[in-house]
Amino acid sequence: MAYKELKYIIENLQERANTLDFNIKNFNIVLFEVLENKGTLFEEFTKDIRLRWEVFEKKNKKRVIKKTFTSFFYENFHDLFSYFIEVFFGFKKNSLNLFNKEKISDEIIFFEYNFLLNLNEEDIFVKISKEFKVEILYGFSLITGYLYFLVRLLGIVIRKTIQKRIFVLLDAVTVKNTDVNKILNFMVIVKDSKDEIFKYYYNMVLYYFLRQIKGIPEEYFDKLLEGREKLYQVALEEYSTSKEKLVDLLYYFYKKCNLLQSFSPLLDFFNFVGARVEDSVFSKLDIIKKEFLINLEYTPEKKDSIIKFFDYIDKKSTLYSTFQANNLPSPKSQLNLFLLYMKYYFGSGLEALEVGDLLFLPTIFKDALDQYNKNVDDVIGTNSIKNIKEFLNCLSALSNTKNINLFFQKIFKKNISQLNYGFFRTFLKSLNSNFSQNIEQENKILSEDPQNAPFTFNIIVDHICRILYVLIDKIFMRSSPGDASKNFIDPRSRYIGKNIALRVLELFVFQDINYSDDVWPDYIISLNRGQLKDKLEKFNVTIPEKQFYTVEELIQIMITYNIHSFSDQPFFEEWLIYEIIIPLNNLIQDIRNAVKDPTNEIEVYEKLSELLLFGIKDEKTIKDFKFICQNFASFWKNIE
Repeated sequence: MAYKELKYIIENLQERANTLDFNIKNFNIVLFEVLENKGTLFEEFTKDIRLRWEVFEKKNKKRVIKKTFTSFFYENFHDLFSYFIEVFFGFKKNSLNLFNKEKISDEIIFFEYNFLLNLNEEDIFVKISKEFKVEILYGFSLITGYLYFLVRLLGIVIRKTIQKRIFVLLDAVTVKNTDVNKILNFMVIVKDSKDEIFKYYYNMVLYYFLRQIKGIPEEYFDKLLEGREKLYQVALEEYSTSKEKLVDLLYYFYKKCNLLQSFSPLLDFFNFVGARVEDSVFSKLDIIKKEFLINLEYTPEKKDSIIKFFDYIDKKSTLYSTFQANNLPSPKSQLNLFLLYMKYYFGSGLEALEVGDLLFLPTIFKDALDQYNKNVDDVIGTNSIKNIKEFLNCLSALSNTKNINLFFQKIFKKNISQLNYGFFRTFLKSLNSNFSQNIEQENKILSEDPQNAPFTFNIIVDHICRILYVLIDKIFMRSSPGDASKNFIDPRSRYIGKNIALRVLELFVFQDINYSDDVWPDYIISLNRGQLKDKLEKFNVTIPEKQFYTVEELIQIMITYNIHSFSDQPFFEEWLIYEIIIPLNNLIQDIRNAVKDPTNEIEVYEKLSELLLFGIKDEKTIKDFKFICQNFASFWKNIE
């Protein structure tokens, strides 16, 4: 019965996806329809939730020390979740194994699960995934997407029923292949929604976002400024309890990194902290040695290894956050991001890619390129990479056109943001693989002394989290934010008391938006685009869609850190070859081979136009692409 239910729902999703303008909203509609079709069962389910909550609240009134919603979920969530997925959505609850539940604080609790897909369930997801004609989940596999939206839907149902401002989210999931079945290992988190903080933060970033737009009355800006001041007030009020809560925050990151077996969730948080330490009067290394390592009963060699691990994450998080800071809305911004990391990786030629430390896994790059070259006549070598580097320099001309995505579709078979998120995901896979290699190498060296027990990933994450605590405590935590200003080089402007309080509050925002703080403003504004457009309509003001992240991009940002199935992801080094180098090399060679004289710009222009304009009917787009071809034609004069 459960399998038939699951099959019906998944096939319904597939049918809708292939016949309608399908999107995430439609995905939710299908799931809500399932609940509505269950009529009486769904009413009984919500009644059960309500009764459980009323009993909890009644008992709570009699308690001297009140319990929070986390206690309610600790006792009830697993029963509700297992019933929900079996009765309404076709999963067998016997396949669901809750192996850990833990209250991190009064405001957050998590549940760790394993779910074993049986062969029938796996077959239906594999079969239907192949039949989807659109990429509705933008990077989710169908099974992880289905699970994500089921947990989200359950959270909506519970929140509406008990009238409590909480979020229930699938916060991390991995898919593991066994000899027989796939196992989903995932963490569901229930937490306070921080509605007030995000409302005020939204007001603050919206103020700066809208200042560039004419036609909005000053009274509206005054209201936004009120929100900004309230955010500062909340930050100042929360400051005194922040040190205590910091332990819970870092424990959350510790658990999440361990479940994913990845440092990805910590990277931007790590960089945020590291950048503030660099603005302080202290040295990272001095703090680590004097405040952390001194307390460990490790040999000097093992302490040095911890510093090496920290330095590695420090450098890589800085690099990654540099790229993420440019991951902004609009095709033009996405083009700038693409050109930034392309310049970084192609700037030093083929040798740097094959044997230098530019890539995480240069051996994989070299082996993959050698394997490709064995099967082609025109091998990719030093001159090929040089040509690609020069061609990439030409792509800056695309910023003057309105058809950046169409150009990338023609060359790379993906739009620009899809390509960029492929970069981020594969970058993270290679980073984590490289870090695992570093652990093995350090353990091999340390094993020469029997006093040194080997490091594991979990132990290193624990040490890194504790180091971050020490760094934050050293620079931010004093009797008052004003007193903490003395810890910074610039205590009279950037690091006045209220700004320090806000920076500390932002540390906890990473628990909800664990991406680069540079993308927070656009991310939050994009989430509220509908509400914003309705308000601005009163002033006859419209904002172009390119100013917002698309739904696809919002989901990609979230997936990058939370949904890991590295087994089906290429390494970055492979991605660089097959997604970038080969398509560009093919374009360069195809045009060169198709013309009699590569130095004849008119001939090159005509052949390039023929290639890029194939299938395009719109006159404005044709004009745009002809401009691009004119700019690119001279490139073929100098290829080697």
